[in-house]
Amino acid sequence: MPDSVDGGDVAAASLRDESPKLRIGWIMPPFVRELPVDVSEAETAAARLHALVTDLLPNHSADDQYRFALGLAAQLEPMVEADVVYAGLCLLEEQGHPSFSTIVVSRFRHDSDDEDLFPAMREAFERRYPDAEVQQVELPCGPALTRISSYGFVIGAQESPTGQEIPVQQAQIQVHIPLPDTGEMLVFALDSPFPEQWDLHSELFAEILKTIGWGTDQDVEDYRAMRQSAPAAVEPDDAVKQELYWHSSRLMDAVALRGRMDSGRQLSSVTCGTCWGKGLRSACSAQHRWHIGQVADDELPNALPRVIESFSSQGWQTETTDEGVRARAGDSAPERSAGYSFSVSVDTEANTFTAEVTSPCVRSSAAVDSLFG
Repeated sequence: MPDSVDGGDVAAASLRDESPKLRIGWIMPPFVRELPVDVSEAETAAARLHALVTDLLPNHSADDQYRFALGLAAQLEPMVEADVVYAGLCLLEEQGHPSFSTIVVSRFRHDSDDEDLFPAMREAFERRYPDAEVQQVELPCGPALTRISSYGFVIGAQESPTGQEIPVQQAQIQVHIPLPDTGEMLVFALDSPFPEQWDLHSELFAEILKTIGWGTDQDVEDYRAMRQSAPAAVEPDDAVKQELYWHSSRLMDAVALRGRMDSGRQLSSVTCGTCWGKGLRSACSAQHRWHIGQVADDELPNALPRVIESFSSQGWQTETTDEGVRARAGDSAPERSAGYSFSVSVDTEANTFTAEVTSPCVRSSAAVDSLFG
């Protein structure tokens, strides 16, 4: 059973205050599967758990599915008693190693003034959890107090996949977020028994926290109107642009084609494949796309081999695909190129050479889980 979450009353991606003045919301990735903590009838909850487990474990036996459902049900009971009305199960896989975590959101009232709230909470946490790491962080929605700790519990023999009691050590992050001028607080909690994949789950959790927001009914209407208008393009900063242009220039030198060059200014901010696979949707790198048209028929067949020869000799790792060639700066590539990659292709019918040069992912070059220190 997970450590207690100091809170109550929350809904998933949209939470309506009892007062009509405030709406609260956040974005949960689609692969985080909601648990039925909002269901009061046991039969309905059991049916939803069964559907969830059979979907998650299609290749396991009915006994394995049943035991896993029992384990989830054992965690639902204390959640319902604590008035938790959103809980999600997150299954991730990294380099062939599966893992899972739970994300629970609660809401509760407090009696402290806003200026006294965090000092009082910090003192209480340090007294009750002397080994925990407690710190204040800044989220896009405002200040929050985090508590990072670990705890143990025992999975009973009935719920265990082995039929025997299993002791479990679990890590947890609790993030306490005051709601302005309400005397209430949201608590987001992440729990996982997989220490090797803890960084992956906590990074995803940090991205979810960045989506939390609230506003009045008028704010919601204004946001809807803004969404209906064309979104503004996100421009990479000047330093990133210059580096992309420099790498594109090196690629043009290597391919040595004569033809009609496009404007060469098609830059955009993008989300890399690794981050997208983790459910992260905000831009983390930039891309420069360009092409050379009207290339002579006898020049195109030599374009890709020249690229491979030139960049392989400079320490880049190249790969030939059905579409063309992909390359990534290897360990022996110039330091300036660390993290850069590109893909190139030729269209013999259109007599065109196309390239996409991509800058390094800013998340992979930053400290993991920086939100929590």
